[in-house]
Amino acid sequence: PRWEGKFLRRAVSDDENLQVVVLQRTAENKFLRLDVDDPEELKAGFPRTREELFKYRSIILGSVEASFFTHDQMQMIADFVSERGGGLMVLGGRNSFAQGGYDGTPIADALPVFLDGDLGGGGGFFSKLKVSPTRAGLAHPSVQLWGSDDVIEERFEAPPPLTSLNPILRVKPGATVLLTGEDVETGAEQVVLAHHRYGRGKVMTFPIQDSWLWQMHADVPLE
Repeated sequence: PRWEGKFLRRAVSDDENLQVVVLQRTAENKFLRLDVDDPEELKAGFPRTREELFKYRSIILGSVEASFFTHDQMQMIADFVSERGGGLMVLGGRNSFAQGGYDGTPIADALPVFLDGDLGGGGGFFSKLKVSPTRAGLAHPSVQLWGSDDVIEERFEAPPPLTSLNPILRVKPGATVLLTGEDVETGAEQVVLAHHRYGRGKVMTFPIQDSWLWQMHADVPLE
């Protein structure tokens, strides 16, 4: 699996309340499946029926292009959040967000952010970001890992920069930004972690491709 998937599984491996089922495309119509309950689960790839999809609690989309899904599957993902009350997280990567062709799709409608096009002048977009929490982020469970606000802000001074291939600059009305990133070269600010309610469920965006660096980078102490 891509490194994000590998380290996600490692991070939750000791939590008996979580089961992360991985579906990774390895070739045309061929998939690697990890931690499935039985040999038939996801055998044909991504679910094609609401019954099959709605048995999960949440979905994490990695760097997979929109054309991988049928329109019905994308609508089903949006309904999974709004009707079933599931969670959706979209990670960054070369085939994510606008770069993956999601603009104008039901999944884009469900996101808390607007999908800006190619800001790289046709040569692709790349940004190295120093990440810091917003005031709202300091009070959110996904960021509030180390106690008081002062300690959390201090902790965010230490981790190395992360990188993004997806320019996410604007959030939709009602969305909350939890983490922002400042480009280490230009100083431009981007959205790193944002969420909102969508119907009965919740959607989060994390347009980063290498969050694992916060644990595995050479500059991070082993302890």
